[in-house]
Amino acid sequence: MPETLEKAVHGGLCCYRIRPGALQCRNVPANFWRTGRKASLRRRFGKRFFRTLWVVGLVPILAVVGLYVFAQSMSYQSTDDAFIEGHVTGVAPKIAGRIDQVFIGDNQLVKKGDPIAEIDSRDYDAQLRQKQAALESTRANAVAAQAAVDQQIAKVQSLQATVDQDKADQESSQAQADQDVDDLRREQDLYSRHVVSIQDFIHSQAANRAAQANLDSAKMKVRSAEAQLLEGQAEVRTFQALVRVVLAQEQENEANVEAAQLNYSYTKLFAPESGRITHKAVEPGDYVQVGQSLVALVRENIYVTANFKENQLDLMRPGQPVEIEVDALGGRKFKGQVESVQKGSGAAFSLLPPEDATGNYVKVVQRVPVKILFDLIPDVGLPLGPGESVVPTVKVQDFQYSTLQLMMAAALTGAAILGVLWWGTRAPKAKKDA
Repeated sequence: MPETLEKAVHGGLCCYRIRPGALQCRNVPANFWRTGRKASLRRRFGKRFFRTLWVVGLVPILAVVGLYVFAQSMSYQSTDDAFIEGHVTGVAPKIAGRIDQVFIGDNQLVKKGDPIAEIDSRDYDAQLRQKQAALESTRANAVAAQAAVDQQIAKVQSLQATVDQDKADQESSQAQADQDVDDLRREQDLYSRHVVSIQDFIHSQAANRAAQANLDSAKMKVRSAEAQLLEGQAEVRTFQALVRVVLAQEQENEANVEAAQLNYSYTKLFAPESGRITHKAVEPGDYVQVGQSLVALVRENIYVTANFKENQLDLMRPGQPVEIEVDALGGRKFKGQVESVQKGSGAAFSLLPPEDATGNYVKVVQRVPVKILFDLIPDVGLPLGPGESVVPTVKVQDFQYSTLQLMMAAALTGAAILGVLWWGTRAPKAKKDA
């Protein structure tokens, strides 16, 4: 503050002694001394009055703005390294052929099951008819083979009956032969005692030999019938194996027919999901290969991938609210929430990840992808899709403050105001005499 040692008024001049041997004079109005203390504050500030008032008023505003910025920095995390992503489904043919028709246009909105393109189906239709004819032929062979098996089984059953009959005849011949042996033994005993004649004894011997011959013949018939039965059973197994072969061929031809039907159905390409057509690369007359990308289908359920710095993730958790500012819509904002945080930085999963163990190491702050979902998919008329820039702001916590912090802020604000007042009332520097 200027030290007033002496004042004098000389014809409208007011002079102040600012140092020994030096006076400072100003022009003053005639009623200057009659105004009293009313003009003393403005007089003391001099030319700095309005500037000082402006700075004093600006200090609280700057304090409030600074507190707001501090609260924002503590409660929110934001990044401009963020882009809209979406589930993109590529549509590619499963068969090769020439495109006959295309039913979609660029950026067209399609529903699930809508036709996209059609491949010339004449070749695949001919293959399908060929496979169906082969299947019918195999089925006919299977029926014939099964009939042969049934016929052979009937023959085996007849041979089994013959064997059973021959075994019965053998048992009858065996009984007759045993009876004749007993009769011969009895006749021989009676003949030795001269009870029967020699003719009766010879007749018994002839009957015994005939019975043995019949028994041997019956045994031979049984063995022959059993051999035929075994042969018939072997033929049954052979025909059954043939039936299995034909049935296997039938199954193979059924699979061929099913594959031909699938190939024929693949001539028509349909939208696998609802979405918007992008990256259309097909026209009528094009020859396409298996797996060749024809169009990309972008679904409506878009999301945001935000690459936050790793030192911004301390308080970030899934479920926290997000405000998403879309550049393509002139900064229009939408609500969302954090869905997940990738386990690892983006550089770790790049094509050429960094090798920090080689060469000179320079620490670089890494970025970690964070997936953010829209609360409601934006319906703004302009389709939003992958690659468009956004600025997400995540609320990581509610700003908290204590009474001590408020007192410190008030004290700093008061000190700043006092400093401005001191600056406004301090004595101006005197100009040195030339």
